[in-house]
Amino acid sequence: MHLFVTIPAINEKEFIPGVLADLAKQEYNNFTLLVCVNQPDAWWNDESKLDVCNNNIATLHYVKSFCELHNIHLILQDKCTRGNGWKGKEGGVGWARKTLMDAVEAMAGDDDVIVSLDADTRVETNYLAEIAKQFNVFQKASAMALPYFHRLQGDDDHKKSMLRYEIYLRCYAINLLRTGHPFAYTPIGSAMAARVSAYRKIRGLTATSSGEDFYFMMKLRKTGIIIPFCDTRVYPSSRKSHRVIFGTGPTVALGAPGQVERYPIYHPSLFNQIEDACRAFGEIFITASPLAVDRALKVFPDLEHEKLLKNHPQLIRFIHACYMKADAFAIYKYVRSNQPADVSDMESVSALLKALQLPLDCLSFNEVSDTVHISTPLNVTECRDQDDNSGHLHYNELHNLSVEQLKSLRTLLMETEEKMLKKKYNDYFALHNDLKHPIWKFMS
Repeated sequence: MHLFVTIPAINEKEFIPGVLADLAKQEYNNFTLLVCVNQPDAWWNDESKLDVCNNNIATLHYVKSFCELHNIHLILQDKCTRGNGWKGKEGGVGWARKTLMDAVEAMAGDDDVIVSLDADTRVETNYLAEIAKQFNVFQKASAMALPYFHRLQGDDDHKKSMLRYEIYLRCYAINLLRTGHPFAYTPIGSAMAARVSAYRKIRGLTATSSGEDFYFMMKLRKTGIIIPFCDTRVYPSSRKSHRVIFGTGPTVALGAPGQVERYPIYHPSLFNQIEDACRAFGEIFITASPLAVDRALKVFPDLEHEKLLKNHPQLIRFIHACYMKADAFAIYKYVRSNQPADVSDMESVSALLKALQLPLDCLSFNEVSDTVHISTPLNVTECRDQDDNSGHLHYNELHNLSVEQLKSLRTLLMETEEKMLKKKYNDYFALHNDLKHPIWKFMS
């Protein structure tokens, strides 16, 4: 098995030395590094972009010299020098990832692995060894979602913004994990890997202006399992960025208060409704109950259950076909459309912790002022919507917690999520030698 590590880079001369240094220290050295230094070609004629153009040229030279010095097999894609940059509608991280991964597909074997990284991400010395190990263990796996952790930087507002976004991500994943949904993973472009055979099966990555990692992992999940855990961790950057519409950089740039509307922490009751709708799939097949149909269609109106029943006369195939419709995008559409307008982040987090029987200590505050302190436990029903009519933020907003409280909450959620992912991993591992088991082929 050969690993192909792919890194898109734009204006990254300051940050790419870190990840290259990490790759030079890897315990596993059977890998090829592909770096795509990229930008729109038109930027050479835009005076405001010349600094980025020159940064990219410097990045090209640095990557080449570093890899020569450290004997790293490198394929360097020049999409930045004058005449070689993106043209027309091409461009952005999605196109860069696609160009890199398509290049891997053209040269790799089916059992080789595409590793997706970012130029400002850091990894541990066993990073590649763990990826190779897990794809060897799980011969039927399509992809892998690696554990992640954002290291904090900047002032308190910057730290709060990053922590609030990671809390959002972890609450979302935990809700899917606790309800047993097969699309329970976190798709992060710098913390994923895919088997080349699966990449070919989904006909490659679709380049989008943002969110290409979300759709990429969703398509991969439909072809096989996603390895949920391993003994290493990826450290994506927490810096602010406006280069894409969605993702960590622009979300952190919004600030913690600014994230609330675009990325509300969805209430656990929505995921309970999703779980109930998924339970109805089997009932529809076995009993054709109209009530079961109503429960499923309430959450997944595009299910087309009659067509699926006709085309999939076996229960396991029918349920799998239902999940092909009730996928990650269908879930996101449902929670996005049905989140109650009057539910705060604090209420959603509190409800999730209660559902998991976890302590609420990190959600405590002092109602005397807008300054949050660790004092009495949060009582959502008592403090809801309290303000002084002066435009101050409500006491029950999550971003009113201190950095230390948000860090405590992040740690609690991370430990909870990883515990659930380890259980899922162990369930897969117990069957890893039974290559004919339906779990490798069918979502259930």
